Amino acid sequence: MVNPLETTPQTEARITAKAKELWEADGRPGCGPDAYRENASELIGMESNPDAGQIPVDSPVPLDANGQPVEEAFLEENLGNSGGSMDELDDRQEVPFATRQEEADALKNQ
Repeated sequence: MVNPLETTPQTEARITAKAKELWEADGRPGCGPDAYRENASELIGMESNPDAGQIPVDSPVPLDANGQPVEEAFLEENLGNSGGSMDELDDRQEVPFATRQEEADALKNQ
């Protein structure tokens, strides 16, 4: 079995030819065919292994009937207070005050 990641002289020749072909198709820009080697290498790899990536992979998370991921309920535990007054700390204002005077008054009244 041939290793698709191993570069052979035949593969190098195909990549060089494909790079030159892509370079000529773009109108022979000043960068030369060497600038097209990466694209050519990818295209040659696709031609050599047309079935690569076609094996289905099972989803790591369960899916519902519509194919949407179903998240575990414990993920909701870290979302913080959902509203309401659960203890005395929930009644505190968590956003900045409108004015410095309001902030000073609130700190004085604590």
